[in-house]
Amino acid sequence: MRQMSFKIIAFAALMLAGISCSVKGDLEETDTPCEETDIQKEGFILPEVLTISMGDEIETKTTHEYDGQRLFTKWADGDAVFASPVGRSDCGTCYRVPQGGAATNTFVADKAITTSAWQHVYYYPGDKIHNDAQFANFSYVGQVQRKSNPTAHMADYHTMYKYTEGNSSNYDVSQVSFAGCQQSGCMRFVLRGTSFVNPKQIKLTVLNTDGAPSKHFYTTNILHGYYQDVTGEAPKSSNEVSSITLGLEGYGTESELVAYMMHTNEDVNIPAGYSLRVEVIGDKSMQADVPLNQAITIKGGYCSTLSVDSGWTEIKGDYTEYDWDGEVVTIQAAGKGLDLVLMGDGFIKEDFDDGTYDRVMRQACDDFFSIEPYITYRKDFDVYYVKTPSPNRLDAVTPDDDVNGAENSGNVTKLSVKFTPGSTYMDGDTRLAQEYACKALGANANARIKNAVVMVVANHKCHAGTCHSSWSWESYDYDYGMSYSVAFMALGCNDNDRRCLIQHEVGGHGFGKLADEYFYYGTFSFSTRKWNIIADNHKIGLYRNVDKYVTAKFNELLPSLATDLTQDSEVLWYDMIGTVNNYESASVESLGFYEGAYVLPVGFCRPTEDASLSVMNSHGPMFNAICRRQIVYRIRSLKGEISGKKFGTPEELQYFLQWDADNYLSKKQNNIAPQNHILERELQPLPPPVNEFGEWKDGVFIKTGELQKVY
Repeated sequence: MRQMSFKIIAFAALMLAGISCSVKGDLEETDTPCEETDIQKEGFILPEVLTISMGDEIETKTTHEYDGQRLFTKWADGDAVFASPVGRSDCGTCYRVPQGGAATNTFVADKAITTSAWQHVYYYPGDKIHNDAQFANFSYVGQVQRKSNPTAHMADYHTMYKYTEGNSSNYDVSQVSFAGCQQSGCMRFVLRGTSFVNPKQIKLTVLNTDGAPSKHFYTTNILHGYYQDVTGEAPKSSNEVSSITLGLEGYGTESELVAYMMHTNEDVNIPAGYSLRVEVIGDKSMQADVPLNQAITIKGGYCSTLSVDSGWTEIKGDYTEYDWDGEVVTIQAAGKGLDLVLMGDGFIKEDFDDGTYDRVMRQACDDFFSIEPYITYRKDFDVYYVKTPSPNRLDAVTPDDDVNGAENSGNVTKLSVKFTPGSTYMDGDTRLAQEYACKALGANANARIKNAVVMVVANHKCHAGTCHSSWSWESYDYDYGMSYSVAFMALGCNDNDRRCLIQHEVGGHGFGKLADEYFYYGTFSFSTRKWNIIADNHKIGLYRNVDKYVTAKFNELLPSLATDLTQDSEVLWYDMIGTVNNYESASVESLGFYEGAYVLPVGFCRPTEDASLSVMNSHGPMFNAICRRQIVYRIRSLKGEISGKKFGTPEELQYFLQWDADNYLSKKQNNIAPQNHILERELQPLPPPVNEFGEWKDGVFIKTGELQKVY
């Protein structure tokens, strides 16, 4: 019988570490006094000195001295709290404690605050967090606990958020208490009952009733409701994941592990019948599953203790840390700003030793460049592959009577690639894939990764693949599709299927930022808001191969949404009709406006009717003309040949027409790849791309929401 003590302990999280910074002796007036809003014309101006308390409530006593009930803390020398009128971080300032040592201390302002307000917000740590968006986007990824000082890391991952309001003379603005504030939670692990040999990581995963990972944890904080900082940026929903991890350093053979992992301020609710899996990865990797007979809540802002003292089983596989793990192999270097990074999942040491991994990576590279426009531009790409050995082979299972998708066996692999039974959807550890990709991109990786395309090849034969792309506010400054993509794919059913998967997911979605041109019959939902979204997407270089299209059929099927019919001249690629290249001719490719695209049978159109001739429809052997145009435009933009937003101008169109005539149309038959030999009816469509919205922080993408999309 497995036993586990899971207790919600009265809180808290950690010791506030000292921040090395000088305290200014004199106040500095702001360079440009803040212009007060109507709301802020009355109220209190924050004073030069604040008395700031941790508060008397148990949950705000946040140090690492654990007494069986709570964790205690005190302010440390140099700690900083940022204070500002609500919504006016430009008018705020850091208050710093010259000398800590107590739960209540005196803090001195860096500069004068000139704006009055009835409401103020206080953020900790003030050197890192100045507004709601920064609090909501604070990342808990990358924690490492060291045996030499097992609680030191906690201070780097502790945040606090306090809102205060007062509109009477009794309101003492000089006194601030963090009692009842929004703050980080902490998971305290007490692990016994086996030997942990040189442990390197603790991983906590939520499993659903079927034993599959279930997304319940968050990688950042959460603020509910609508918040907005002075820049106008509002924080989005946090990135939800199935696992959270804590690195370990300096541990040997241990009979007991006590570890502290900071996490979000948000409550995590896990239903009855689910399980918690604790994995301790090291020279001897162990795991234990803790079934939940009743629903639990892991409280944000509190310290929860998870005790496991039996039920451990060894995780089979090769967890050796190889010196060549992460080694980069350069296939070709061009230095033109076009980055393609390949890596595999589910390949073990044997696959590296006998040359299998190298062969798979180079074949995948050749597949990517086997279709125009990539044939012509191959010489301009920087192409690398990174060695990513897994402890186990993927060992997924595809039913004998099907070729679509697979089911994971439970084996642990480097990038945690996951199939979805009954579909062609794939997922994996996009963050770790990014870390490995940055190894290939060198000293300027933080900038290069924002436009890089990563191809992750899973070591299993079936028809499946999904592209995951990351967008940010920065993307809206460009019109070529400024985003980073990770495309997961299987090895395909045969060589042709593998090539089609790569061309569709990596060449189409990943690099080209193209949409699916297929559509489903049957029940569907529709909102006219989708037309506004596609128009906005076109402006940033996304999904230019589909567009709004209203026909009589649309008005017949959706009478409540009936609207004017779309004129062909309103469609994005209308300027390609009637050109010298004669695309609309059946002898060229019958470019036109064909109802049904973007998985919807009405409301949108695609450029070509024959599905067998489009990579983005039924995985045909060619990119149609508007797809080629978008890819060429993105290539030229990344190479620096185009500055500013030029897509759709006469000059841009003329360049493409000449390029296409010289490089594609004149040798069309040579450029069309062999068609997939698997019967079309056997293959399910690949799923739409996954688009995440967020921000880049020190070269790491932090998801804050979903990019608006039609499907």
